[in-house]
Amino acid sequence: MQFFSITISGAVSGAIYALLAIGLVLSHSTSRIFNFGHAATAFASAYLYHQFHVALGWNKWLTLLVIVALFAPLMGWAWDRLVFRRLADAEESTKIVAGVGVLIVVPAFVLLLCAILRDTLGIPFQDVAEVYQVPGVLPAQQHQIAEGLVLSNNQLVALGASVLLFVTMWAFLRFTPLGLHMRTAVDSPVLARLRGINTGRVSTLSWVISFFLAAVAGVLAAPFPGPFGLVNDNYTLALFVATTAAVVAGLRSVPLAFLAGLLIGAVRNIVVAYVNADYLGAFGAWAAKVYGLTASVPYAVLFIALILLGHDRKRRKAGTAATAAKPTPDYRDDLSPFKKALPWIIKSAVILLPALFLANGIWRQLFIYGFALGIILLSFTIVTGLGGMVSLAQGAFATAAGLTVGLLLANGWHYVPATVVGVLVAAALGALTALPALRLSGLSLTFATLALALLATNVLFKMEWFSNGTAGWSIPRPRFGPIDLGDDRVLLIAVFLVVLLLVWMANNLTNSAAGRAMIAVRTAEPAASASAVSPPVTKLLIFVISAAVAGLGGVLAVTVYGTILNTANPPQATFLWLAIVVIVGVRSPGGAIEAGIISAVLPWIMAHGFDLGPISWGGTSNDLIPQVLFGLGAIQLAAQPNGLLATQSMAARHRRDRRRAKLAAQAEAQAAAQAPAQVASPASPEPAIEVSEPAAPAGSVPVADRSPGLLELHGVHAAYGEVEVLHGIDLTVREGAILALLGANGSGKTTLCATIAGLVPVTSGRIVFDGEDITALDTLRRVERGLVLVPESRGVFPSITVDENLSIWLPSKADRAKVYEQFESLARRAGQPAGNLSGGEQQMLSLAPFLVRRPRLLISDEPSLGLAQLVTAEIMAAFQRLQQEGTTVVLVEEKARDVLTVADQVGALQTGHLRWVSERADVDEQRVAAAYLGMSAVVH
Repeated sequence: MQFFSITISGAVSGAIYALLAIGLVLSHSTSRIFNFGHAATAFASAYLYHQFHVALGWNKWLTLLVIVALFAPLMGWAWDRLVFRRLADAEESTKIVAGVGVLIVVPAFVLLLCAILRDTLGIPFQDVAEVYQVPGVLPAQQHQIAEGLVLSNNQLVALGASVLLFVTMWAFLRFTPLGLHMRTAVDSPVLARLRGINTGRVSTLSWVISFFLAAVAGVLAAPFPGPFGLVNDNYTLALFVATTAAVVAGLRSVPLAFLAGLLIGAVRNIVVAYVNADYLGAFGAWAAKVYGLTASVPYAVLFIALILLGHDRKRRKAGTAATAAKPTPDYRDDLSPFKKALPWIIKSAVILLPALFLANGIWRQLFIYGFALGIILLSFTIVTGLGGMVSLAQGAFATAAGLTVGLLLANGWHYVPATVVGVLVAAALGALTALPALRLSGLSLTFATLALALLATNVLFKMEWFSNGTAGWSIPRPRFGPIDLGDDRVLLIAVFLVVLLLVWMANNLTNSAAGRAMIAVRTAEPAASASAVSPPVTKLLIFVISAAVAGLGGVLAVTVYGTILNTANPPQATFLWLAIVVIVGVRSPGGAIEAGIISAVLPWIMAHGFDLGPISWGGTSNDLIPQVLFGLGAIQLAAQPNGLLATQSMAARHRRDRRRAKLAAQAEAQAAAQAPAQVASPASPEPAIEVSEPAAPAGSVPVADRSPGLLELHGVHAAYGEVEVLHGIDLTVREGAILALLGANGSGKTTLCATIAGLVPVTSGRIVFDGEDITALDTLRRVERGLVLVPESRGVFPSITVDENLSIWLPSKADRAKVYEQFESLARRAGQPAGNLSGGEQQMLSLAPFLVRRPRLLISDEPSLGLAQLVTAEIMAAFQRLQQEGTTVVLVEEKARDVLTVADQVGALQTGHLRWVSERADVDEQRVAAAYLGMSAVVH
């Protein structure tokens, strides 16, 4: 009975973790953004519930309704519209920092607002430090459920509400059209848009529900002062535990997330109760003495779960393509080396000269600490900016190196060898952290580094022999002959020289063979592997170097103030460091140093002010203002995802380009005015390169059929970023026809399909559909007008059933029955996940809905990809049936043989240009072969 009682009481905390985990799964699965600010919403909701109910005397049910059903959903809607939706295509580090911004700004803003209202208007809001017990939604009362099991009303409400909300969420996702749309957005947001689903509305709904669940969790957790209460850090730690549950669920499954949350809460209680000498003998006695070991069980579970579940589960999915990381353009590549370095020279002089000759001791130490912190942040430039991996363990590396140096100095070592060993210890931890990187990537790797950082902070750094307990270690400044680092000026110069050396090495690393290998792995890992670059070795090297740099920065940072504690640089601090270095510019070594200076100096200025003669400010005692400003800076990434330095460089480059264009135009005008009038004689044409290909028949059209068509493209250009892929496409698709567009790999076929469908924006030109200019319309509006794209590698949602796939386009059961009459194999597997179908069955499923509810225009990208010849013939017959029913079809293919049997017209794409379009009868094999070989036909 004792075991049962311990398990159930642990499940109460688990219920809170479960609600938080469900919200994390919902928001991430539909937006691909992990909301690290989820716990902040829970805390803010609990805090406001207490203030309105207790301080202001509101009715508790009215207060609950206002907080849970109004405040939290509105906040979720606002965050989605203002921040998260803009970051859909941003890098992982940018998305994480936006979530960190929520984590920082929401609690700080709520606390600051209540403090201002209390001080200025006299509203009797309580100081959070004075709140020791938050009342629950029911009166405080104990109930004996069974022998040895006593639960309070608050515990019963937490368990009951969590179960009720879980069942409601499960039913909503499983049995409602909106729930189905949310599940399709989990599988493929792009395909969901192509099927007419408003993914923006789905994303907003998921964020609203996620914030609602966080608010409920916060209000339910507040009456438990030990693990929760009204302490913001408690909710952040709860987020880390909930993250474990979400990861166990693969960040996809709501039922698994709920169950994992309950189990983690129960297991945590069981471990605390039974891991001791009474039950486990000597091992239990040892484990009980290791401070933080039992409480860190969820973090160990998180790490193990990531290793075991880091890869996608073995499910047969619709084809996927590898995506490459988009590099930030070098906006300063037109400048000389001196002009590139000049801004940094000026910034260094502005900091260094006043620090040496004008500043007092406090300010001088602040600048030294800022440079040391900049070295730690430089490690983010290596691991994230160069390596493309987001690590949350950099603070742990810095602390480990500092504690190692303190331990060795206490045992008689000299400063230099102790520092070398400290850096090596940090590098070894970096190598250990890199082990998950060999298997994981993206957000999973970020969680793995977070788990290791939490384990190090709560277990390793709490070991008495390593950290000297709460007293920490003393770090006396060394002396090297006449060079005494005890002098702040000497230490400042020494640290600055180390900064210069590391920045120079970081820049050289980028341009070295190892740096190019890192960039290759970051940009496209499969392509890097094919180029004899070993991604595992490269990732290991990145982590070791970045950890060593962070360790060196950690040693220098503790040298400034002469002590190191085991509480230094917790994971929460690493969140802040990552945020500020990404805000400034994570890919710039100089930007990392600048971010370090800002991190050290700005809080001091906010707290103590400044005095610059005629300009002075006394500062503010409210430490919430810097947090709000800092959080807003992180959220500003929604508008400037590449950071402030890149934005400034881009603006400066545009000014230089405009100035150069203006000067060039003036020079041309001046040259034209001075040149004598001449009569230009026609230049002799260059001899044409003969192609062993027959002349195009008289019926062919060199570029496009100019007669009105259902779909018309006029001079369409399209690009990915600054790389143009389509170069002035002119095309007319005749209504009721089947047009086959052929081209080799890399000719721009998929980009053309995506541009017509509205997935890739048109940079210039027009797209006209059925007489209407649809250039500015989004994908959803084009689908509503009858323009549908079946993307490359089958357009099915692998995680939902065959019948659910059909119901997205065919909500009527009668319409789905017509599909099953035509495709018996789909009828037999109607209840199975579509990802379990064969490739041919998936292609049939992607086309079948349109045979019943026909679009005006159907575009199919590579419909025969990976299919057997017999299956391909069936697919081509389906296209002919669509044409016979009145649908216009565009088949975009690399393999010409199959589509030529059904096409009425044929066109050839080459490197983003449409070379020709002709009637099928006028196209022979030789002409098609010439198109694939990159040779243009000679048209008479």
